[in-house]
Amino acid sequence: MADSVPWWAPLVWPAVTGIFNVVFRTRTPEEWVERGEKHPRFAALTRLVRAIGWDPVKMVSAIGELMAGGRQ
Repeated sequence: MADSVPWWAPLVWPAVTGIFNVVFRTRTPEEWVERGEKHPRFAALTRLVRAIGWDPVKMVSAIGELMAGGRQ
């Protein structure tokens, strides 16, 4: 295993999550709410992917929701 983080690693993950955020903006908030009500695990996974790059608190919360089967 490498002992250090490559210089580009801190730039790649935020860029990837930024791309996901752009993709997730293709639907209106109402459409996401409707989809989340039908498929709570999908909604939790969406929140996880959006939170994982910038906000560790939201990330842990989304992982808990995903494991529990969606918002309770």
